[in-house]
Amino acid sequence: MELVRLSDRTYYIPGHVNVGVITLEKSRVALVDSGIDSNYARKIYELLSDYRYKIAYILNTHSHADHVGGNNFFQKETGCKVLASPLEAPIIKYPIIQAAMIFSGAPTDDLMNRFLVAEPSEPDIFTENQLNLDDLTIDVLDLPGHSINQKGFMVDGTAFVGDALFSDQFLKRHLFPFNYDPIVHLKTLDSLKTLSAKCFVGGHLPHTNNISALAINNTIHVNNAISYMTRLLKVPQSQERVVKSFLGHFGQKKTGWQYFLFRATVNGYLSALYRQGTIKYKVLDNLVVWYAA
Repeated sequence: MELVRLSDRTYYIPGHVNVGVITLEKSRVALVDSGIDSNYARKIYELLSDYRYKIAYILNTHSHADHVGGNNFFQKETGCKVLASPLEAPIIKYPIIQAAMIFSGAPTDDLMNRFLVAEPSEPDIFTENQLNLDDLTIDVLDLPGHSINQKGFMVDGTAFVGDALFSDQFLKRHLFPFNYDPIVHLKTLDSLKTLSAKCFVGGHLPHTNNISALAINNTIHVNNAISYMTRLLKVPQSQERVVKSFLGHFGQKKTGWQYFLFRATVNGYLSALYRQGTIKYKVLDNLVVWYAA
């Protein structure tokens, strides 16, 4: 584990989920996200303690467990404040909401795992376009799509963009990443193409100085999924058949809790195309059937 410098005031800790570090006054720091769980958070705490840094804030980009799993540890260990957007904060406080949303009801026991359900923490809600922490002003970026109310943070020329953008390597490994609303996500990708920053860091995106090609590739990836869904529904399909065909097209064979996670993503594509007027559905003899409009 290492602390990588990005600018005079920004660093990040590369890992399965990258954690940003913003330096404030008197050796205080704000983290951008907190990692997957308390074990990972403890390692971050020990690393930053070696630099004599004191964790004062956690800025959560969104509520997914791999980004907020360390919140509880840091709050207990340091008394730091957790800051989150209005629609992400309730899920951070009551993580069972995440599992219930994915399952569409009271979740089964296997959904109550650290990959979906983080330890609860107590976030404060921010609604401003800027955060003033000690001597530093941090611009808040609106980046919904991957998650319902995802935010990013821009400071000292560095843009922390959460899961609004994935690396090419990530997309090759995960052909069908989670997406709450692909149409909204496409708008976020368009906004990122015009975002002026010296450096960009994502939750699963190593630091880079230029995201133009990445933003285009991410856009193509989502549009390909939308195109396949549109072609698939030229023939009416039941809900479960849509999920099976969609996952099969992307070479995914999921079982247990992962099936429900990927089903939720398929549902996001169905909902987006329905709201666009591209597809419709009917309930026939208690069976949901989707078809092209």
